Amino acid sequence: MPGTPVEVHRTAEHTFTATNGRGGQVTIGRDGAPDAFTPGELLLAAIAGCSAVTSENLLVRRAGADADIAVHADRDKTDADPNKFSEVRVRFDVDLSSVAGADRAKLLDAVERAIERYCTVSRSVQESTPISLELPR
Repeated sequence: MPGTPVEVHRTAEHTFTATNGRGGQVTIGRDGAPDAFTPGELLLAAIAGCSAVTSENLLVRRAGADADIAVHADRDKTDADPNKFSEVRVRFDVDLSSVAGADRAKLLDAVERAIERYCTVSRSVQESTPISLELPR
C-alpha cells in the first residue's frame, strides 16, 4: 500500500524544500542553514511527531481536551561512526497530575503499547527498514 510521496527540490545552495501531496512544506539544509532542518533533525521530528500523533487520543482522553503535549527527541552519536545515530531518546512532557495510581500506570502502558505498535516511523527505524536507491543511468 503506497503512501503519499514526498518530493525534495533544491532551492538554493545547501537548501532544499520537501513538499507532500497535501501542500505541506519544510526546508531542509546543512547544519547551520538558517530556517532549515537538517535531515537528522527531520528524522528526530518524525519520531517525536509520530509518537505524539499516535498517543494524542489516549492522553487527551485522560488529561483533558486542552492538554499541552510536548514530545522531545534527541540523539547520541559515537566517535566510531559520527554519521549514524547510536541512540534516539523520546521524552513526553504532559501534565498527568489528574491521573493517579493504577489509572496512571494503565494510561502510560497504553501509550507505550500504542507507540510500539502503531508508530510507523519508530517501528521502521527500529526494524531497519530497507531503502532502495534509484539513480539515473
